[in-house]
Amino acid sequence: MGLLDLDKIIIKRTILGIRCSHCGGNLVLSPQRSIAGRFIKLVSLGTITPKNYECEHCQKRYMLL
Repeated sequence: MGLLDLDKIIIKRTILGIRCSHCGGNLVLSPQRSIAGRFIKLVSLGTITPKNYECEHCQKRYMLL
């Protein structure tokens, strides 16, 4: 019977239904925030919160409003 090491399992939340337009890969929530996203949040006084996503395969970044 094998053992399962839970410390080495990495779970990334992917967006269902939205794919990368460049390669068709899955989009994952990115911890880094873009300058454009910060500017949009500042101008809208916090009513719009943009989220940054990154493709798992080609590393292309997307911002969803």
